[in-house]
Amino acid sequence: MPLNASTDMGSYPSRWQRVLHNPKKAFAELETEHSATEWMLIPIVIMSIVLCAGIVTLPVALDTERELIETELRSYSNLNTVQQSIILREASEFDRRQLVGLLIMPASVCFLIVAWSVVGKHCGELIFGKLLPYDKVLPITSYASLVLVPETVVKTIRVLLYGSLDPAIHPGVFLDDAYLETLPGIFLSGVDLFGVWFLYLLGLGLAQTFRGSFKLTWLVLGLVWCMWIVIRRTMEIIGTVYV
Repeated sequence: MPLNASTDMGSYPSRWQRVLHNPKKAFAELETEHSATEWMLIPIVIMSIVLCAGIVTLPVALDTERELIETELRSYSNLNTVQQSIILREASEFDRRQLVGLLIMPASVCFLIVAWSVVGKHCGELIFGKLLPYDKVLPITSYASLVLVPETVVKTIRVLLYGSLDPAIHPGVFLDDAYLETLPGIFLSGVDLFGVWFLYLLGLGLAQTFRGSFKLTWLVLGLVWCMWIVIRRTMEIIGTVYV
């Protein structure tokens, strides 16, 4: 069956589940049974789940913003109690800023898929020595992005349980605070475990579909990802120091 042949939509959920627990079989099916409708539907489903998670955790976000403003107001002695109450009440209400934040969350899903499709295409061309068409790379990236579903569920539960908008899911949670201040500790605290899972699936899909080396594919993608972690963590540290 050609790669762009239409398939029964009822088979999509079972195949998507296989991406998470039996990825080799799922990517093998992708070569023969996938349709453009299927891989385009994946981002829509993920964006819907991410948007729902944003709505569910919105009260935590508003409480966090209120606490930050309360802390900041303590340094302003020229504001009376009434003025402070008005500012805090407005901070607790849903407004345009929260709406933009909610819309950015699902939009970031599309950005992730597009960005890693570009990375996967060019890394794959470097590894395999042949041109990789986007119409084959994009479905692989969409499949790999299904990791965002369990990631969103787990992080949403942690946000609701602990009241923190940045739940730690990285190797640094198993290390003591002193080690986290070292360079290796700073790097490890930026390694999201779901990101490792996504990278594994992306490398597996590329290597299996284009008949290349699994290890070499993961190595190249891993190097790109590590460079991104270093850049991101460096910018975070610079921001902490100077802001």
